Order: sequence, then C-alpha cells, then structure tokens
Amino acid sequence: MSNSGQKISVVIPTYNEAIRKNAMANHLMAIKEYFEKRDKFYEIIIVLDGPTDNTPRLVKQYQGENKNIQIIERKQNKGKGYSLREGLMSAKGKIVLFTDMDGATPIYMLDKFLKEFEKGYDIVIGSREIEKEKYIKKHQPKWKELLGDFGNILIQVVLGLKGIRDTQCGFKAFTDEALKNIIPRTTVDRWGIDFEILTIGKKLGYKIIEIPVEWTDSGDSLVGIKGYINTLKDLFMTKWKLVTGAYQLNKNIKDYNNRF
Repeated sequence: MSNSGQKISVVIPTYNEAIRKNAMANHLMAIKEYFEKRDKFYEIIIVLDGPTDNTPRLVKQYQGENKNIQIIERKQNKGKGYSLREGLMSAKGKIVLFTDMDGATPIYMLDKFLKEFEKGYDIVIGSREIEKEKYIKKHQPKWKELLGDFGNILIQVVLGLKGIRDTQCGFKAFTDEALKNIIPRTTVDRWGIDFEILTIGKKLGYKIIEIPVEWTDSGDSLVGIKGYINTLKDLFMTKWKLVTGAYQLNKNIKDYNNRF
C-alpha cells in the first residue's frame, strides 16, 4: 500500500503532564514539524484522561497554535486503555499511531513504520528490547527493566505472543482496517491495553512486526508498583476472556456488541 496523500492520525492519551510541560511542548512541536516537512496530511488526537493539574490549559494553548490538534476532554480518570479506545475509535487516518506525551520515542521513528506498512504489515510496534544498546538513549532504573523483562516473558507465555519481546512500548501503529476490527473488542481500561490489542490482532490473523525504536526514559514515569500489579491482573483477565470466547473473534465487527 502507498502512504502518499493518506492521512495519518497520532493519538496521545494524556493525564497529568504539567510536570513535564517542556517535553510535552517539544513532542507536539516535533510532530507538527515532522508531518509538515514531509507534506503529509495528519491529525493529533489528545485524550485528556481526567487530569488534575493544568494540563488541559496547556493542551488547549498548543491547539491554538496547531489546527490539526483535536482534544477529547474527560473530567473523570479512567485509564490509558479507556483513553486509547476513545482516541483510536475517533481517528480518521489510514494509518493510526499512538504515542506517549513525553516523547520517549521520537516521532521520526514513524519513517521506519511506514516502510513496514508498505510491505503489507497491519500492525507495527516499537521495541525497546531489540538492539537495545543501540537504540535506548537513557535506560529505566534497573528494577523496572528487570520487572519489564519478567513481565514480557510472562505475557508471551500466557497470551501466546511468542516472539514479541516488548508488548508495552508506547509507540504502536495500525492500518485503519485492523484498528476498526480490533479496538471495539478491547475491554482493558488501563496499562494492559497494549497486550490485549496485540492478542486480539494476532488471533484475528493480522500481520504484526516488531522493530527497534529509539527510546529515552523521562525519569518521572506515572507507573508504580500498583500499576504493575494491576497490569498483572489485566493479563490474566485477558487470558480468561480469550479462553471463554468473550472477544467473539468469530463475529463480524458490525455484529459485535461494543461500547463505542
């Protein structure tokens, strides 16, 4: 497939980002410059997940400087997964990327992704585990890396995602066709949404490739021990829904009873 002239959507779930407002400003500006330099149609969808700081004011300021920014604002915090579902389902692009607001992975990594879509892949995901010494600019604390490594092995074993070494990197892209068939089936509202998406996508037969991306730890991640525990719960809930047929993988998405 050719990407010439096609709109690309960038979805960014956002909570309390005022603490790293410079990183947020730099990331949004980098996205704008990236697409304008390449003369590509694009939209940025920022989903405000009930922030309690002045993130909404900052985001609306950036929207005033870039007409391609759309904002989905919600007063109640419901989690990354819920926010991604909102943003991804409203995206109009033929290719849809989601990324973190801190810009841990720079937007120009999308160049590599678009080449994989040209080859016929449906889902392209960034990895911090492939060639990590070359691509990781700043590592997480060692305890987080060890927990992440253990979690990735567990995810591969429990969900049948063998070979996908980093399911949780916040830089993933999809064709609109794959997205529309996967996202309405998802149910996880928080951090486990990443492996739920990949599990459903693989079971539906979509072609997935994992490629290395640059990544820099921001040093102020909002994911603590509680987040890891909840993600573990999401893992086994995803497995249970897979086993019990709750995702209704044999049904056409038009007949699927989803919440959006």
